[in-house]
Amino acid sequence: MAGRPAGPADSGPLAAWRKLPRKRRVLITVGVVVLFLFIVGITNPTPEDGTPRALNATQTTTTTTTTTTTTTPATTTTTPPVTVAEVVDGRTITVSGGGRVQLAGLAQPGECWAAAAVDFLKTTLPGKDLRVVGATVLLPDGVDLAVHVVGKGMARAEDAASAALVTAQDAAKAAGLGLWGAPCAGADTIAPPPPPPPAPKPTYNPPPPQPVQPAPQPVQPAPPAEAYYANCDAARAAGAAPLYAGQPGYRPALDRDKDGVACE
Repeated sequence: MAGRPAGPADSGPLAAWRKLPRKRRVLITVGVVVLFLFIVGITNPTPEDGTPRALNATQTTTTTTTTTTTTTPATTTTTPPVTVAEVVDGRTITVSGGGRVQLAGLAQPGECWAAAAVDFLKTTLPGKDLRVVGATVLLPDGVDLAVHVVGKGMARAEDAASAALVTAQDAAKAAGLGLWGAPCAGADTIAPPPPPPPAPKPTYNPPPPQPVQPAPQPVQPAPPAEAYYANCDAARAAGAAPLYAGQPGYRPALDRDKDGVACE
């Protein structure tokens, strides 16, 4: 074939570039690009927060492709709320739907405070949406019903109860709430009152003997201040006999033996 005539493209820098081996041209191109990126990094550094700074009009804009990964959240199953159908005792209830729940960690109600515990649950639970998780009943605010009851002194924690129940019971005991106050004082039954002390035996103190009074002496009627008896018969008729010397009506003439007693 006849060769084509030489033109301007066969001479100059472009012709020299084309004469270089392909591998060398690739290396030179990569080196130029790396040098360009290095210069751009110095003149336009990335801020400390990692956000690339906007390029000015004289800088080359690099398009970055962002890959978004979508994560599917795990599905959480929530126990549907229930209401109280019946309060069986201080630690057992039945809920709507026929389920029966005995609160975990609570001891058998004692005779002294069993009725008060039932009344407390009947007052606290009606009209509230509860959530039952196993043997745990949660109030609408998420509080464990067993912990709430023990904290009010309306139940006793078992020996192997959880730390939350023990803490609630210690607080109720310190405050003297519910079964920890009167009349139970922490006991399951009320101790019978002690028998009354025996009545003292009556003592009888006889009155002291009264002194014996001497028999009264017959009182002789006093003769008139001015008395005169013609004889002893008159003195006897007047009730004045005998007449003693010095008494009214005594006269020596009536005293025959002169012994001081007339009309003997």
